[in-house]
Amino acid sequence: MASHEAIAAVSRTLQTLLRDRMVTPVAVTLAPPDVTVADVDGPRLNLYLIQLIENAGLKNQEIPGFQHSGTFGHPPLSLNLRYLLTTHSAIEAQRDADLNAQTLLGDAMRVFNDFGSAIDRLAITNAAAGPIGDPVLDPVLADEFERLRLVLHPASIDDITKLWSAVSGTNFRRSVIYEVTVVQIATPRARVRPQPVQTRRINMTVRRRPTVLDAYVTPAPNGPIGEIRARIGDDITILTQGALAGRVFVRLGELEPIRVTPSASGEIRLIVPDADYPIDLDHPATRPIPLAVQLQPGSVPVRVVIELPAEGVEGGLGRGTAVAGTRRHTSNSTLLQLCPAISAISPTTGNAGTVLRVTGTRLWHGPSGRAEVIVGDAAIGLVDPPPPGVAAPTPTAVEVPLAVAADLLDISPIGYPVAVQVDGARSRDPGFDFVVGP
Repeated sequence: MASHEAIAAVSRTLQTLLRDRMVTPVAVTLAPPDVTVADVDGPRLNLYLIQLIENAGLKNQEIPGFQHSGTFGHPPLSLNLRYLLTTHSAIEAQRDADLNAQTLLGDAMRVFNDFGSAIDRLAITNAAAGPIGDPVLDPVLADEFERLRLVLHPASIDDITKLWSAVSGTNFRRSVIYEVTVVQIATPRARVRPQPVQTRRINMTVRRRPTVLDAYVTPAPNGPIGEIRARIGDDITILTQGALAGRVFVRLGELEPIRVTPSASGEIRLIVPDADYPIDLDHPATRPIPLAVQLQPGSVPVRVVIELPAEGVEGGLGRGTAVAGTRRHTSNSTLLQLCPAISAISPTTGNAGTVLRVTGTRLWHGPSGRAEVIVGDAAIGLVDPPPPGVAAPTPTAVEVPLAVAADLLDISPIGYPVAVQVDGARSRDPGFDFVVGP
């Protein structure tokens, strides 16, 4: 499989083919159309690579025989190349200059038509193109699985004129476009090679996997049910079916499964953790949650995992030996929305020149996310680094200058509710109002 040199190798191959098989000896250059090539006297034919397109048919296909069938990883980059072919007469101002250019164009197009599908089988016959008997195909492409094929691309006069109009200060010149398919560039990234099977084993159980019916923030007594906007520290209720087992776990997002007490009614309750896993039936003490997997504002998948006894058989080609073990079954996913939480704002009154400070949890998780403080209807974005006089945002405290929203805030004493929104998840904490005064 070719390396990153494959694109240049295709250009060299076409250049060699034209030098070898054209009737009229002519210089073949590889340059932009508006460049005058030095040290080239007489008639000239120019090839210019104008476009590269990913081959959709081979995008996810491994090259047969290149890797073991049990490996998988990153398929090669498969490209189609488009070239602009232009001919130049020796003396552009002479009477028959354009006729000479047309003759060269016909000669070149005949070569591409005759040999465009057999480039890999051609040997050099003209010493001007290289050593007699050497392959026309560039050595970089010698071991390619896909053969190079060259076809005339059906470009309209409008397509051609648009190309030439993009070249500053250059007059339009008769041109044609050829497409080469396909060249593949191998990736140097490591591939995955799974371990071979050492012992054949089949495990099975007659139980179905559990089902999560709903998940919401546990309501107050006689309160409404169905609030899916949860905050760090909120008690959540998960309604399940078929989740009664000896060992039951709840998994929030990418956190490790947290073991909970089985419930005959199918109702499971859990506190949304912050930076530490809670004490559970498997862990008598809290454990830190790595920063990379801590829950962040946005959609959080909720799944239930049950552990059941399973029977199986293992061995070689015979009847095998009965084995007993356990097997985990994971439920479907339902979604909660983790939203930021506000604990205080400071100050509670001010004017358009005030810098408002909001404290709480999950108010910011880096510049990769979008966070904003909303005062009334005015959304003020958080940026890092912040403007002068404003503290840098942190997960527990953010500051915004109200001056950027002055045109949306009335100077009469009106209380504007304050909220924080991070990656589309908006806080739901009532009672935090900012009063704007003169």
